Amino acid sequence: MLILRCPARLQRLEDALRRSLPRALPVSAPPPPPPARTGTPPTPAPTPAGIPRQPITARTGSAPANGSPACFQPANPLPGPHRPRPYRCHLPHAPCPPLRLAPPLRLAPPPATTWHQAPPPPPSPPAPRRRAAILGEGRAPGASEAVLPGGPPTAAPSLTPAPQVYGAVLNINRGNPGDFEVAVDAWPDFGAVLARRSGEAPVDDCYWNLQAAFYRDVGAYRALLETPGCLRWDAAFHIFGLQDGVATVSQDIAAAKGVELEVTEYYTYLHPNPSTLPEPQLDPDVRVGTLSPAHAELLDATWAYGGNARSRQYLGELLERFPSLCLLDRAGEPLCWALTDGFAAGAHGFTLPSQRRRGLMRVLTVLAARRALARGFPTYGHTATGNGAMQRLQEALGHRRLPGLCRFVLHNPALARAAP
Repeated sequence: MLILRCPARLQRLEDALRRSLPRALPVSAPPPPPPARTGTPPTPAPTPAGIPRQPITARTGSAPANGSPACFQPANPLPGPHRPRPYRCHLPHAPCPPLRLAPPLRLAPPPATTWHQAPPPPPSPPAPRRRAAILGEGRAPGASEAVLPGGPPTAAPSLTPAPQVYGAVLNINRGNPGDFEVAVDAWPDFGAVLARRSGEAPVDDCYWNLQAAFYRDVGAYRALLETPGCLRWDAAFHIFGLQDGVATVSQDIAAAKGVELEVTEYYTYLHPNPSTLPEPQLDPDVRVGTLSPAHAELLDATWAYGGNARSRQYLGELLERFPSLCLLDRAGEPLCWALTDGFAAGAHGFTLPSQRRRGLMRVLTVLAARRALARGFPTYGHTATGNGAMQRLQEALGHRRLPGLCRFVLHNPALARAAP
């Protein structure tokens, strides 16, 4: 096992993972259109299927507050061993004012199951589901085309899409705000990759003990996980992955070690070209803002897997270290929000039950996609298999569902549930 620390090696890994993404997926801001010939009007870009070319307007909303673009610099670092680092979002926005919290809404924890698909959300309010990684099964060069729902066939790359590992490496190469590291089985001809947080974390903290996995060879992946010191099998931790081997290898090793597992399945949605999304427009009652660690209690109260000190600390550090977006009412109270995690995935999207069916999440999804494009990051996330409303929204906006199911594997769930 090798931990990649050399910037040149990390850049080579980033380039290799970038080539695994669909060819239409932008990895940086799109170049300006070429100048039109004299006397010839420029040809308009074709409209992707299912995406009308008109502004997206919320039924209630407000234009974003005017202001010069500024990079958010984290202030008031949270206590703990990991010091947050600044990131650069390059978005004009108004700061989110202090929140006046209502009595917290406590949602029941998920049932303890060994293997299940993410159940459909309840009618009201639909609970947000767990995060999961976005990784794909290795495919040899020259393999058949991969058909992604919601769009035409995409030529299969030599590696299947691995946006979550790619997103973690992007963050590492851009200041590493999440204190992540990358472990490989060998270099430069690696067969398996683990992107994870560096340093020691409490054994019962399943929120920050995250491992995003990608492999070219399942045997190399198994050998990497069995390497002494690679993982703490007596701790509560997650491994994310779309590849079948991510779950089966964990099952095999866990069975030999007597470790309990929980597996939850999700769909993975990725937008191949966010530059085609129209500029959203809001009505005067809603404005765009960002969240701060002061909102961690609100997010924890509306999260199906929150309700403890570990989850509140995790959400607070996400808000401190990574970009977030929200829509605010006239009083400055959040109505709808979405976060970004250490793997550059859209996470923790939620709309207050009283504010649903107003088009707010549609506007926020477009804003988040345009911001990820401006930062040179992929636009992707994961959706519960039973959350038909969010699936329809993403497909209407041009997101494509990657083949297969994204598997979220929790090791030692009883230890995680016993955390304070």
